[in-house]
Amino acid sequence: MEIKFKGLRFVVTEDERIGLVDFFGYENEYTEKSLSDFQFPQFDIAGGNLSGNFVQSSSFQTKALRYLSHSVEDNTLTIVQKNSLFEVTSFFNAYDDTNALRVSQSFKNISDTEQELITANTLGLRFGKGGIPAEHKDWFFHRFSNARYHESAPDVRSFYDLGFFKNNGYFNLSNNGNTSALYNVPQGIIENRRSKDFYMFQIESYCSWQAELSAVNANYDFQLGGPNQWYHLWTKSLKQGESFNSTPVSLCYGKSLNEVIANMTLYRRHIKADCQADRNLPSIYNEYMHYSWDSPNEKRAKEMASVVASTGCEYYVIDCGWHDSADYGTTEMYRHFGSWYEDRGRFPNGIKAVSDEMHRHGLKFGLWIAPEVVGCKNERMLGYYDDDCFVRKSGKKVFNGTGYLLNYKNPKVRAYMTDTIKRMVKEYGCDYIKFDGCPNPGLVGGELYEYIDAFTDWSREMSELYPEVIFEDCAGGGLRTDYKALSIFSLISTSDQIDYREYPYITGNVFASVLPEQAAVWSYPINDETFKNTAPEELDSVITKEIVVINMMNAVLGRIHLASRLQLLSAEKMALVKEGVDFYNAITKDKLNSVPYFPKGYAKFADTLVAVGLKCEKAVYLGVWNLHGDRHVQIDLPEIEAKSARVCYPKSLETKYELKNNRLIIDFSEDEQGRIFKIEL
Repeated sequence: MEIKFKGLRFVVTEDERIGLVDFFGYENEYTEKSLSDFQFPQFDIAGGNLSGNFVQSSSFQTKALRYLSHSVEDNTLTIVQKNSLFEVTSFFNAYDDTNALRVSQSFKNISDTEQELITANTLGLRFGKGGIPAEHKDWFFHRFSNARYHESAPDVRSFYDLGFFKNNGYFNLSNNGNTSALYNVPQGIIENRRSKDFYMFQIESYCSWQAELSAVNANYDFQLGGPNQWYHLWTKSLKQGESFNSTPVSLCYGKSLNEVIANMTLYRRHIKADCQADRNLPSIYNEYMHYSWDSPNEKRAKEMASVVASTGCEYYVIDCGWHDSADYGTTEMYRHFGSWYEDRGRFPNGIKAVSDEMHRHGLKFGLWIAPEVVGCKNERMLGYYDDDCFVRKSGKKVFNGTGYLLNYKNPKVRAYMTDTIKRMVKEYGCDYIKFDGCPNPGLVGGELYEYIDAFTDWSREMSELYPEVIFEDCAGGGLRTDYKALSIFSLISTSDQIDYREYPYITGNVFASVLPEQAAVWSYPINDETFKNTAPEELDSVITKEIVVINMMNAVLGRIHLASRLQLLSAEKMALVKEGVDFYNAITKDKLNSVPYFPKGYAKFADTLVAVGLKCEKAVYLGVWNLHGDRHVQIDLPEIEAKSARVCYPKSLETKYELKNNRLIIDFSEDEQGRIFKIEL
């Protein structure tokens, strides 16, 4: 029997084994034995054969599964299998405008004794029908490195370069702890350059996850899922009748890099957070970067209100340092926070006085908070919370360097933090709340997974309780770049990068990982180094128009987070800021219906030319950055037919360019310069 669903084809054999033999046209040769050796769900229990094997495929439990039933309803395929101990239900969700599929598994204990899961992978795929040795150099793996300040940096290597030789090889991509993108974004692409096929996946996890590629029986076996015992010390005990739902995984296909990322982009719009206050993508000013840093105060904020309002920005956000531990100074502050009342030294008239001032200027108001941690010297909160209010390892509270991690499974924690958010909204007047935190506890085992579920459930509850408030997710920059987070939070910090000349490389790649309408990017025309080392009367000559333009360009294709001492800019340079904000607002409708466009492929750090765009139905908005390279630039425009091109930001500065033979030719006048073009299709 065959089961066909969207881009998938399954075979059920006479002995009731079921195998995924075709995905998006990639057909695997199979026998009844090969279907036994490899299954699309993969799990094992304590004492199973995977407990001593780092390769997470071909468990005895999986081999023992037999087909029970399947059904298709409302774009969802459901397949049920079982063995003597477990019933496994597989869900494949499809969507009308993309070939992407979302996969999840439910593992139910049907035995009469308690069972302990040690592996519960979501999706297994098999590649290599041409024989592994012949294909080592045809197949490539795209990972997205997420080093802090240089997030979403693609790294593309052949399977050969990953260590696959003859019938041997193993490559693991994983994350440990509660920052999902600590070193790698939980996504990747498998590419075959001979056939020009691209398969993109994302793992929708807020914490530990794994992607594993191994050479088994002359095939490439690829396993995707959440935590397991081998890499994460994770186990899950299930009593009779209890179930565990695996980490969702999505998969899509394309014949080019642009096409496969477009399909993933369209899928992401189906699962992204839907906040009524954020539907028009309002522009944001956050005074943290290159201005207040950890030392905001009432006087500065009130003085900046009219300046920010004049730019056209709609939200004013005060970041870290507004709270009652601020008087300890930057270093000690983190060891004392966790109470979340206002600091009356910095804000003598209270936060409400500042939010009222912002509202008088027509601005919405926001505050930062780190809701997962209590400082190690905050005696008040350490005395208030019981020991079981904290995440623990070996019976001890997990210490992250400055504080302890809260356990949101505990009602006392949820109650206190729910009251905190209520106070921020109802008493302080918040229209925007930025959740930050990068307190990674490392290997905590199953409790971490439960803690994360409790925390994300609470976060979703807050967003539903206050639909008029925009909630941002941040983790020391972009260290939680994942679609568990982005199904809850309206937008996400892409980086804490402080150098505007480095940010184009992040902007040049990040739309492969995050929807443009959710990708928050900083723009800071006046940086601290320039401010501190330049006499006030010379500042205007040092901050050139092109510096302002590049800063605005970095941000306006995503979600603009304007920052820095804008009041020190001359009128003509402030006009460039306002023009950038106006352009950002003008393309909102197009942005919400766009897909990323990479005419040159990925941006590599230290490239002298970066180009990335948003492709809409009738136009491409293409950003081009010249970063100390050849001023004469030619950019081919593959996969589109360009009818015309014009500069759409900045319109006020002269630019020499032409569109010829589907190629954009630009003659920059400076070594460090950028422009955004609208290319009509």
